[in-house]
Amino acid sequence: MRIALLNVVNSNKKGALNKDICGGMGGHSLFGSSFVLRLISSVKKKTVKMPILSFAYLQAIFKNKGYDVDYIEGNKAGEDYELILIYGSLVDYKYETQVCCELKKEHPSAKIGFFGTFPTVNPKLFSAADFVIVGEVESFFLYEFKSVNILKGIIKPKSILDLDDLPTPDFDNFPIKDYSYFPAIKEKPVLALQASRGCPYSCMYYCPYGIVQGRKYRARSAKKVVEDIGMLISKYHIKALQFRDPIFGLDKKRAVEFAKLIAAKGIKIKFGIETRLDILNKEFVKALFDAGLRNINVGIETVNEEVSKLNKRKLIGVKHQEEIIEYCEELGINVSAFYIFGLIGDNEESIKKTIDYAVKLNTNIAQFSVSCPFPGTEYYDYLNRKGLIFEEDFEKFNSMGLTFKHDALTDEQLTKLKSYAFRRYYLRPKYFLKLLRWQVREFLS
Repeated sequence: MRIALLNVVNSNKKGALNKDICGGMGGHSLFGSSFVLRLISSVKKKTVKMPILSFAYLQAIFKNKGYDVDYIEGNKAGEDYELILIYGSLVDYKYETQVCCELKKEHPSAKIGFFGTFPTVNPKLFSAADFVIVGEVESFFLYEFKSVNILKGIIKPKSILDLDDLPTPDFDNFPIKDYSYFPAIKEKPVLALQASRGCPYSCMYYCPYGIVQGRKYRARSAKKVVEDIGMLISKYHIKALQFRDPIFGLDKKRAVEFAKLIAAKGIKIKFGIETRLDILNKEFVKALFDAGLRNINVGIETVNEEVSKLNKRKLIGVKHQEEIIEYCEELGINVSAFYIFGLIGDNEESIKKTIDYAVKLNTNIAQFSVSCPFPGTEYYDYLNRKGLIFEEDFEKFNSMGLTFKHDALTDEQLTKLKSYAFRRYYLRPKYFLKLLRWQVREFLS
């Protein structure tokens, strides 16, 4: 059987389009029209590009089953394929479905299907295809797929994926030399990997990671993760990895075992993670640093306790947060902090206090975005029931502007606050000095 894994590329989209972020919904970074915001958008488009990891797992699964499989970035599948799989995103679903319709004409005998977080939430929008996988696509094709004859309509995998059953992701034909996660990780070639899925924290109220992966935390064994890294180094000569876990290191024992195995095997790799600062302590951070940790993505989001409660997020203790960030920077670990403006209960004063706090933390990277009720989350359902969601174009649910009626803020106000935040944060002598010290340190190391 010939199978095509098609990552649709829309060259007409402005700004940075990354489909494997925001829980698989995808992100379309168009921060605004001011000079500073256009500059930020341009820089991100040129420096941040990562693969859709599910494609790499699928390619490995299909090869292990003996199928002939090709990964393709573009809009055409030029060979006679029996099965074509397309990743569906929130931020580009219209063009993806248009490509699907064209492929149906060009390949009338092929089965064409969508998978991804947004198709899971709204499969009807992808009805141009023969089928839509609702849930973890790897689970279905690993455990249940036998023949293209069963590929029709809405397909929900029956089994929960055991991450130890996944093969090492296969990145053959991926444009590896184009991938970058700069400035958080400067080394290249860089790829992505997963050591765990699922997140039990209450911020899943507005976070889309739990839609496909669920809230139950599942982890791949430390031994298998280290084997994955060894194989990726051997096959693709990578120097860095960004782990795509929603919350890396929730199981500290397993994470420390991973760090010890990396050291024991003499594996040289730099890697980044996404996690919560309240599960980190200095001993744990040092163990991960010795294994190669060089970037941590953390969601600070707001410093207002009332706003945090209204959005079902547990604030992390300020003292602990600042101590861990300071320690990371002492070691030489980048910290990328993410902030959200326009949460329920937010106003101009609370947002300016969050900006003040971001400046105080002075992390290597800070990103400011607008609160987005992603379809499929409880946050979306709540606002929708209240009749507050006014945006009908799902592609605008990209965290760049308001999609719902806020009780205290307009889209224009939030755009101005974003612009102010980026200007104030990045156009500071203290920040430039920090970058200079960082560059000197990197050079000397």
